[in-house]
Amino acid sequence: MGFLIGGVGIVLAGFGVIGLYSWFYKSRRIEILQQMLEKKQEYADGIAENKIVIAGGSEVLYSFDTDFLSEHLGVPAVNLGSNIGFGAGFIIDQAKLCLKSGDTLVLSLAYGLYDRPLYDVFAYEYFRMYDRSQLYRFTWKERAYYLMKNFVLNLRFEEKSFDMRPSGFYRNIRGCELPKHKKIPLQFAEFKENAVTANLLALKNYCELHQIELYFTYPDTVYFEMYEMEPFFGELESFLTQHFNVLGSADLYMYDSEYFYNSVYHVNKEGQAERTKNMLKELGRRSVRGRKAVDRWPS
Repeated sequence: MGFLIGGVGIVLAGFGVIGLYSWFYKSRRIEILQQMLEKKQEYADGIAENKIVIAGGSEVLYSFDTDFLSEHLGVPAVNLGSNIGFGAGFIIDQAKLCLKSGDTLVLSLAYGLYDRPLYDVFAYEYFRMYDRSQLYRFTWKERAYYLMKNFVLNLRFEEKSFDMRPSGFYRNIRGCELPKHKKIPLQFAEFKENAVTANLLALKNYCELHQIELYFTYPDTVYFEMYEMEPFFGELESFLTQHFNVLGSADLYMYDSEYFYNSVYHVNKEGQAERTKNMLKELGRRSVRGRKAVDRWPS
């Protein structure tokens, strides 16, 4: 009998710890991401005229020098890069908060986002900490899974510091710290139309309704020869070009590993310069403003 009572006590204590964690624990990782998003939101809100917003995961943070784009395009640009762990739905929601009629949105999604939940592991942790009314998006099974996954990720988290400009991009990322275990090809699932693609089509309708110009582009990633035979890229490009205005092609943004810092998605300073230049050229093919900017690009 005593053993049974003791067992029940342990179970109840366990549920108590889980409950306390769920309601009160603050993930430092999510706090940093929230502070970053707030700064970018404030910067965007402070722009009175029309602007360009580039949204996506952390690959956007590293890829686009929005100060340089602003200078050469003659229009303010905001880098709304955050983290792939949020999911495409969360990233799009954050972009909408920064947009108004007449703005331009460029969406650059890491390839993995097309096959991940709309609201993923960090979105759950963010909602748990800052907006619990949004937890309805997750089943109880998903809540339990994400709670445990975030607990493990929080234990492993190592805080790092980067130089982020007010317009939202990381600058002065020097060197290449891409270890061998990260210098490997991405794995791709078969491309399928799903909740993510349906959300992207809904975003198109939203932008048309609010007179927001929408473009899609592809993320930077390390080039591997096997990608020449990977059907995912053709399937994704077929879907995007059928429904959206697309800047460039997937292979245009595949670079040698020397252009990358600590991930196959995170470019260094040299990679950022190349990617920003390519963005400007692609915009140049789409607008008068872009063509004039390309003409002014220093040789």
